[in-house]
Amino acid sequence: MSDAVSRAVVAQPEVPASPRSTPRFGRLTLVLLAFALAVTLVAVEGPGSAQAATSQAGKIVYTAKNQLGKPFRLGAEGMRRYDCSGLVWRVFERNGLVTKIGGSRKLARGYYDWFRRRGLASRSNPRVGDLVVWGKARHIGIYVGDGKAISALTGGVARHGINRINLNFTAYLHVNLNR
Repeated sequence: MSDAVSRAVVAQPEVPASPRSTPRFGRLTLVLLAFALAVTLVAVEGPGSAQAATSQAGKIVYTAKNQLGKPFRLGAEGMRRYDCSGLVWRVFERNGLVTKIGGSRKLARGYYDWFRRRGLASRSNPRVGDLVVWGKARHIGIYVGDGKAISALTGGVARHGINRINLNFTAYLHVNLNR
């Protein structure tokens, strides 16, 4: 055999491996990577986002969102059932912030009066974590942004527009929270 021919034989390109011969650890790595990505996306989209846990207002909204769908019961203050003021009380209590709303469990009227006496009730400029009062202080909820609140309605804890319940909007109660 001539030198040219033997060099040609030596210089033949290697045949690429078939897809079936891909090492098992390679597929496992891809599956684990896909799983990690899916978990990350769920965490970012879910109610418990990282942003929510950094500020007092974020913690309030996070805790309130985790109560969505729980049933209504007059006089109940959680963790399985709520009335409107019980929801407000429990959300602030779970975050160690009850002093920001008067320090004790009150009815909607009691919260409204407490904030009004301190000049913290108005009909404008809500901030996330503020309280919202309707029906001349007969109903109360938590402002979560974008014109929406979470409150315990007779159908259960729900997120709804400020003007989307059967009571007229009364005021925002401005809670002094870190935002």
